[in-house]
Amino acid sequence: MKTPFFTQPMTSLCATLCKFAGVEPPQYAAPSCDELANALESQGGTKRADRILMYNPDAVADYIYDRYIDKFAPCETIAPVRQRFITVYPPKTPVCFASMYTGAQPEKHGITKYEKPVVRIDSIFDAYIRAGKKPCIVSVKNQSMDKIFRERDMAYFSEEYDEEVVDCALELIEKDEYDLICVYNQSYDDAMHRSHPNSKRSLRALDLYASSFVRLGEKVNTCWQNHDTLIGFAPDHGVHRMLIGLGNHGSNIPQDMNISHLYGIIPKHKE
Repeated sequence: MKTPFFTQPMTSLCATLCKFAGVEPPQYAAPSCDELANALESQGGTKRADRILMYNPDAVADYIYDRYIDKFAPCETIAPVRQRFITVYPPKTPVCFASMYTGAQPEKHGITKYEKPVVRIDSIFDAYIRAGKKPCIVSVKNQSMDKIFRERDMAYFSEEYDEEVVDCALELIEKDEYDLICVYNQSYDDAMHRSHPNSKRSLRALDLYASSFVRLGEKVNTCWQNHDTLIGFAPDHGVHRMLIGLGNHGSNIPQDMNISHLYGIIPKHKE
């Protein structure tokens, strides 16, 4: 049976995050995802989160998540709400992250192919800054998340590769200075492009994604005890295997467009 496209647009995520943060969404953000908001309210018993931690692992398709769901089981203990989204076209990293954090379609934010200009329209980071809150981005240096949201009055942490990014994020959680932390990792995307989506190298990268998310969640639980935290496992796009064998993405097919996110509320500790 042919795999259908999902219907909930990923552009609805931005306004949903803003709703929980209590800030006005960016100017061009799509309406929030009520399904996700309601599920999170039921799971966490709150309509507000004064901290948000977003983990952005590159290229985890919905079908890849299902195929290796045992790898992600520990992630679901931290973020038990699974939300299926259809990403934007073309499913390329800078295009997708620009839409994820502006809530706008590519034609509006201006990135419509694989390039990394600074996004000039309103974003979640601008919304946070206007509200007097402190966002930051922790990314592999020179990659999309490191470049496209520059030139804003916020903090950027550029690291060598995934492990260093996660270590930096753990330190930032411990310092408890930022209201929104976005953490970008890319090792699965790299591995599948150089081999294929199910290679041993690629599967090791998925293991790293899962363990990194768990480490971040555990650190939140330890260091953000005075906060209600929304935590998310939020890939940008999917992946398919080309006829020549290598992994790729960028096509208007369910393998590249359908993604699953995981979300959860880690409540503040009761005294």
